[in-house]
Amino acid sequence: MGYVDEEDVKRELIEVMRIMHDKGLMTGIGGNISYRVPETSEVWITPSGLYKPKLNIEDLVKIDLEGNLLEGVYKPSMEWPIHVSIYKRRVDVNCVLHCHPPYATGLTLAGVEFRPITLEAALMIARAPIVPFIYPGTKELGEAVAEAAMGSRVILLQNHGAVTLGYDIYEAVTAMEILEECAKMTFVAKCMGVKPAEISERDIELLRKLYKL
Repeated sequence: MGYVDEEDVKRELIEVMRIMHDKGLMTGIGGNISYRVPETSEVWITPSGLYKPKLNIEDLVKIDLEGNLLEGVYKPSMEWPIHVSIYKRRVDVNCVLHCHPPYATGLTLAGVEFRPITLEAALMIARAPIVPFIYPGTKELGEAVAEAAMGSRVILLQNHGAVTLGYDIYEAVTAMEILEECAKMTFVAKCMGVKPAEISERDIELLRKLYKL
């Protein structure tokens, strides 16, 4: 992948937390993001307990894939087991984002399945497995999410939120935004008493060939 400026990465991670908070996809202390320095076992991750929209670069911490602190003064996010478990299994993933998107989480609570109702949804969240509730911050949750992440870039957490993955930071962010957009559209259609129209499997396959996915 070549040289990665880790200071630029840290600035982007902080900006993403602000964006996610501004969009209402997480509370001030409710989300987390990490970035695995490509081709290494080093991970930059947001700290535990701090108000994410006000983070500074020096607040971020670096851990290894066992959760050991390499750089920084704060504890890593309590959800670090999710992040490192995914990195261990998905060498193609360099960013993991966890938020509490209200519409997506609400529809998951209601048992509403996400369907390919937009082109973006068809390509980005065609498969969004649901992980049953497991206590946050545990190794068990990390392993369950990592298992669900095999073959999917969006994972829904029952009574909790969502996790999205990306080759880079903005792929993970885009997946989270598309998930919540799809959830809002589905919610509106349900409120109108109709089943959302879906893009056909044939058209989805054509899209995948067109975009070489």
